[in-house]
Amino acid sequence: MIRRIVALGLAAVLAGCGGIKVEPKQQLPPPLIDQLPVTVAVYYPAEFRSYVHQEERYQVKYSVNLGPAHVVKLQRLLQAMFARVVEVDDPARAVEVDPSVVMVLEPRFEDYAFLTPRDMAGDYFTVTIRYRLNLFNPRGERVDGYVFTGYGREKSILLSNTEPLVLATQRAMRDAGAKIAVELTSQESVKRLLAGLAVEPEKTEAEEVAEALGSFGAPSPGPAPAPPPAEGGPGPAILPAPESAPGTTPDPPPEGAGDDEPDAAGATPESQAG
Repeated sequence: MIRRIVALGLAAVLAGCGGIKVEPKQQLPPPLIDQLPVTVAVYYPAEFRSYVHQEERYQVKYSVNLGPAHVVKLQRLLQAMFARVVEVDDPARAVEVDPSVVMVLEPRFEDYAFLTPRDMAGDYFTVTIRYRLNLFNPRGERVDGYVFTGYGREKSILLSNTEPLVLATQRAMRDAGAKIAVELTSQESVKRLLAGLAVEPEKTEAEEVAEALGSFGAPSPGPAPAPPPAEGGPGPAILPAPESAPGTTPDPPPEGAGDDEPDAAGATPESQAG
């Protein structure tokens, strides 16, 4: 235990001088899988080709050059999966490069993370790499996207942080590559494109918001009109106006009529006296 602590301390001191630079090997064994007789295109964005993960931990600077090795690794993987793989500089121009292209893939790095023995109080370096593969139809319209995560670990060795981190990174690359080889062609959108079927593009963010809101904010309709009466049936009920006695016209109240309250029979004192 003491020997390991001393070794890690010396490694940290040595690394602190110029930092730790990690670059995984580009030549990794291709998977043994059945090749599909189709042509696919792949678009490698500039940030993917040159991606470098950098961080500082415990006063040690780490620089992990991931881009070049991943381009080689993914290219070899796709060539093992499909009969023909063409590189394009724009997904929308894939059919111009090769009219037989059935789909276009675009790789992206989503996350790279690692733990050292000091982080875990153990003897291993562990690495996690998360990728996104965006899927385009032959017209260059994005139709789907998938996330694949690879994990790797390697036991630490005396006076070196670089080699075990390189090996753990390569193991994570292999793990993610195996998942892509097994799971990619089982995705519904991929299966449709491989079969030559159309796949509609994903909705834009504005379209998704509009669909989620629906008619929110539109003027609310007024009350629905009453249905017309059935043919031959009675019309709407109309209340009759109050009627007077036959042959009479209601007279205005006499002056001072409000001075005396009527009795229970409705006659004033004057009318009782007369």
